[in-house]
Amino acid sequence: AKGHASNTRPQWYPGLTNESSFADFQAHLHYCYWSRCPMPCASTRQQKCEMVDRFWSSDNCQDVTEGNCYNNVKWAVDTGIKLKPEWYPGLTEQSSFRQFQFRLFQYGVSDCKEPCCHDAQPGERCHEDAAWAMMYGINIPEISHAYPPSLTNESDFAEFQAYLHVCYPDRCP
Repeated sequence: AKGHASNTRPQWYPGLTNESSFADFQAHLHYCYWSRCPMPCASTRQQKCEMVDRFWSSDNCQDVTEGNCYNNVKWAVDTGIKLKPEWYPGLTEQSSFRQFQFRLFQYGVSDCKEPCCHDAQPGERCHEDAAWAMMYGINIPEISHAYPPSLTNESDFAEFQAYLHVCYPDRCP
C-alpha cells in the first residue's frame, strides 16, 4: 500500500501519504479492512478508519485486563516462567505480557483470546520467516521485488512481521 497504492488509489488511504509510517498503514488496514492486519505494536497516529462505511470490530482479539485469563497470564509472567520455564518455550522472564497471553491462547488456556498485537517469538514459523526475510530475502535480487519499497535493511523486525502477516496471515500473526 505504501508507496504505490496510496498514489494510485488515494481514496483507499485517506490521510496517508508516502511519508506515513509502516505502522500507520498497518493500523489503517486494521481499522478499515477488519481482520486483514493486526494492530501494530509500534505507535501510530491512526486511531480509526477514515473511510466512509468502514469500521473494525475487535471481537477477534482482546488484551486482557481482568478475569481468569488475566490471572493465568499474570501467574505465568510472575511465577510460572521461573518455576516451569519448559512450559513456555521461546519465552523468558523479559517477555511481554502480550507474549505470554499469546502463548496461553495457543495452548487454549482459560478462554484466553488472541492478544490484539503479538510479536513473533523464536521457534514460531513467523519469527523464522521474518528473520530470513530481514537477513536474506530483502537482499536477494531475484526475489527482492516481492518486498514493498518501504522495507529495507534498516527496517525493524516488527515491520517485516507486519508485512508477512498481510501476505501469509495463517503463518504470521
